[in-house]
Amino acid sequence: MENRYYEIVKIIASNENIAQFGEFGNGASDEWVKRAQERLKVQFPPSYIWWLKNYGGGEIHGNEIYSIYEIDFDTVVGGDIVYMNELNRKNLGFSIHQLVIQENDQGETYYFDLSQIDVNGEAPVYCDITGDKYANDFFDFLKKKIEE
Repeated sequence: MENRYYEIVKIIASNENIAQFGEFGNGASDEWVKRAQERLKVQFPPSYIWWLKNYGGGEIHGNEIYSIYEIDFDTVVGGDIVYMNELNRKNLGFSIHQLVIQENDQGETYYFDLSQIDVNGEAPVYCDITGDKYANDFFDFLKKKIEE
């Protein structure tokens, strides 16, 4: 897995005009990651946790990837992972096993299917419009979105 971290850091760094993330090393705290997981009653995949803790948030091609804003979950709005998932569960019927990580201007919603966790704790990413698997895990998701 260590090689995959190095690979994605390299891809992000060489595509800063496409992947506009926070400064590496200045991400969400362990406390906020834990609080978000507890609030949503899910376990985030390790690659997503790594991204949250190292980049904190950002967007690819102008489409925000949901992150943790480190603002009280009862008052936060915008692309906070807790806010967006509570909204999608309430208004669109997403289940606890569908952790939404991005919605774009084309009406596509990308989500982890947490019912399909592998031995490493990773979950595939699906697109709601097609119902097809988009990426094997979060790193594959980032790579594909950057290369589109």
